[in-house]
Amino acid sequence: MRAERFVGWVMLLFPLAVNVSFGLLATRFDYPDVLRQPAAHVLTRFAEGGPSLVWTWYAYALLVVPYLAAVALLPRVLKTEDTPPPLLRVATVLGVFSCAVQLLGLLRWTFVVPALASTYVAPGTDEATRRALEVAFTVQHQLFGVMLGEHVGQLFLAAWTAGACVAWARAGRSRWVAGLGVASALLFIVGLVDGLATVLPLSPGPLAQAPVAAFGLWCLWSLATGIQLLRNEADTRTARTRPAQGLATHAR
Repeated sequence: MRAERFVGWVMLLFPLAVNVSFGLLATRFDYPDVLRQPAAHVLTRFAEGGPSLVWTWYAYALLVVPYLAAVALLPRVLKTEDTPPPLLRVATVLGVFSCAVQLLGLLRWTFVVPALASTYVAPGTDEATRRALEVAFTVQHQLFGVMLGEHVGQLFLAAWTAGACVAWARAGRSRWVAGLGVASALLFIVGLVDGLATVLPLSPGPLAQAPVAAFGLWCLWSLATGIQLLRNEADTRTARTRPAQGLATHAR
């Protein structure tokens, strides 16, 4: 019951907290649109944000930690006789891996980019050093951002979400909630073309918006899942309390 309550609250609050942080970054740093600008522009804008922008990125990254714990506990919540244990184990491994690589990708904005940006805007930095810093930013962004955080993290998030939804449906939970999650997983996979377009001659077109649509749908799935888990936990607690109250009344 404690696991179900914890997972329920995390899945309910995580989308809300992420969207608040995302909104702050969009307002102060023009994120994620700023990433489509040259490295020089990104580094300058980041330096202008100062320490508060670094703290915002740090808080944004740490939001992944409780969700990682919820992913690890979800099998305990969904495991029933009708749910194959291998499915739960595989889905959990994929989910934990997704959280880990996305946490790593986000933390670069706290521990890597600030050093690059502060040196880039320093008065004594010459043009040759600035060009080298632009290259360094692009390399770390492609490695930790595009490859790990976005592509690998998004791919494994889609796999975990789909696996969790299958387990959810087989455990007798709401099928429309499971369908919502599977739809978001499919959109995440379609959205992978946006990252590939950074290194291949691809024109994503409307598909460039697939990750945004997928995340919005995924947030709705997470909210719905959290509400369902909390309702189920509350109903179970009430059902357990009533027999105890009946026994107490009979004893009197």
